[in-house]
Amino acid sequence: MAGKLRETMKIHRAVVLVVMMLVALGAFVLLTAAGVASFDGHSLIALLVVIVAAAIGGVAFSWKRYSRRS
Repeated sequence: MAGKLRETMKIHRAVVLVVMMLVALGAFVLLTAAGVASFDGHSLIALLVVIVAAAIGGVAFSWKRYSRRS
């Protein structure tokens, strides 16, 4: 019974994390849609690098923190 509850909690955490990421992405797109039109190529590349670095850092943090609990 405890194993099933643990699996259910893992799935719930994963779903909540994905939903939060999608909401954040949607908010980011809505809030910066007007500003992106005025960016030059270098600004967009820098923005993309920062977003990718943040995503990698978030995944690495979560992986390190939650993989030990398996």
